[in-house]
Amino acid sequence: MSENKFEAVSSIVDNDQQNDELFDEILNDSHLSATWQRYHLMGDVMRGETSDVINFDLSSQIASAIADEPTILAPHTSNNLVGKLKAKVVQFAKPFGQMAIAASAAGLMVMGVQQNSADTDALLPASQVVKTMPFGGVAEPVSLNFQQTSRSSEKQAFVEQQRRFQALLSDHQQQIKLSSVDVNHTQPQDKAEESAK
Repeated sequence: MSENKFEAVSSIVDNDQQNDELFDEILNDSHLSATWQRYHLMGDVMRGETSDVINFDLSSQIASAIADEPTILAPHTSNNLVGKLKAKVVQFAKPFGQMAIAASAAGLMVMGVQQNSADTDALLPASQVVKTMPFGGVAEPVSLNFQQTSRSSEKQAFVEQQRRFQALLSDHQQQIKLSSVDVNHTQPQDKAEESAK
């Protein structure tokens, strides 16, 4: 289209000129008709005469764009195969997870014993230690009165450690039971699916 026609449409929209031939051409030409609509919309927007919601009919354009889209066919993947693969991976990895839990429990027990023995050494008051200077020139602390750790506190510490160990052990056994229940529930489904084939 020539620039002159667009300028003529603009002047008609602005009420600067009246041209019946151009009106007929606007009615017959979809491109000029769309230009006419756009110019009126721009004028309304600049004057602030538009409603808050402008109704654009985009459905036909979207429908044609979807129709023009190429169809891509992807190979059909079996969800059953993926489910079986996941079950096998979980079944393979579960023993390692259980061993990791048991190793963590054992490590915590060892650290707990070391921590408790370090705490009892720190309980001796500082006033009971005398520093002497031996002939070699190196100072070694010596205790004035030797206190034997009471058997009851050692026994209480041992009982507490045993209680913690039993709690960890029972938790581990419950995890094993739960994992065996999960495996038993998934296996009958797999067998039923295989027999259905």
